[in-house]
Amino acid sequence: MKAFVTGGSGHVGGNLVRELLSRGYEVDCLVRSDTRALDNLDVNLVKGDMLNPKDLAPLMTDSDVVFHSAAFVAVEKIQEDLMHKINVEGTRSIANAAVESGVRKLVYFSSVHAFEQQPTSEPLVEARPLVTDPRALPYDRTKAEAQRVVLDYRDQGLEVNILHPTGIIGPYDFKPSRMGKVLRDITNGDMPIAINNGFNWVDVRDVSKSAVNCVDMGVDGQNYILPGHWASMPHLSTMIKQLTGNRTHLVSVPFWMAYLALPLASISSSISGNRPSFSKGSLQALAIQCRNIPGSLANEHLEHQPRPLEDTITDTVTWLRQNQQ
Repeated sequence: MKAFVTGGSGHVGGNLVRELLSRGYEVDCLVRSDTRALDNLDVNLVKGDMLNPKDLAPLMTDSDVVFHSAAFVAVEKIQEDLMHKINVEGTRSIANAAVESGVRKLVYFSSVHAFEQQPTSEPLVEARPLVTDPRALPYDRTKAEAQRVVLDYRDQGLEVNILHPTGIIGPYDFKPSRMGKVLRDITNGDMPIAINNGFNWVDVRDVSKSAVNCVDMGVDGQNYILPGHWASMPHLSTMIKQLTGNRTHLVSVPFWMAYLALPLASISSSISGNRPSFSKGSLQALAIQCRNIPGSLANEHLEHQPRPLEDTITDTVTWLRQNQQ
């Protein structure tokens, strides 16, 4: 089997490639410049314009499946035109190229944020409506729109599965992701204040396993929510403290106080040139979320079985300490 992967140099993509290789796949990766996540792996690195299906179609020749994980990920309202261009038009281009090159299946990585979160008191399942509110965060809107795009290509003979992971954490997070930076800062003792709220966290390796299982197990046209386990930020910090033996957070603060610290986070980011650990958009994602995410369909169809959160934190912290940036 041969797989074509977009976003292979990212957190999800790098772990997905490792899972594919472990199952004997031949892998072609569409990459840009930073390829640390793929260094020393037996993959074929290819370059092309994700927005040009005529460039991409020849690259996908002889591929059995395309995994589309490349995206502009941001919870802030920034560069909205570029986000739409990459997340929606780029996805359309990938799907179109897959059809032109005769690929059988496309597995598209969406997000749990593509769903309407209200009512938060009800279980979040695959039948939940997608985001349509034009006032919603642009990332949420573009991921929902891209899902509608890829499903339209089923009329052209392309089998499609869509994956909705919750908050992704785990090893091989080279760039790192926003949450990877948070875990690194906690590990290094650089985040003394823990916000008393949390999220549903899923191991990137479990997401990757379920994604590859889609090839043979996924029902055509079906979308799958991939949850892990809910945990608060103080709980994550305490687990890391138990692992390292070092001080992590000094105090937990009520969630509302995080909003008061937003100007300081912005100023610190401007001075350091680093992305802030939290923003108005990330706080909004924490404020409006469904706690009950059963993941029953993914478990039934894809054998999605999230590992214990303690194992994920242990492996992630170990990797972070061995790969200090």
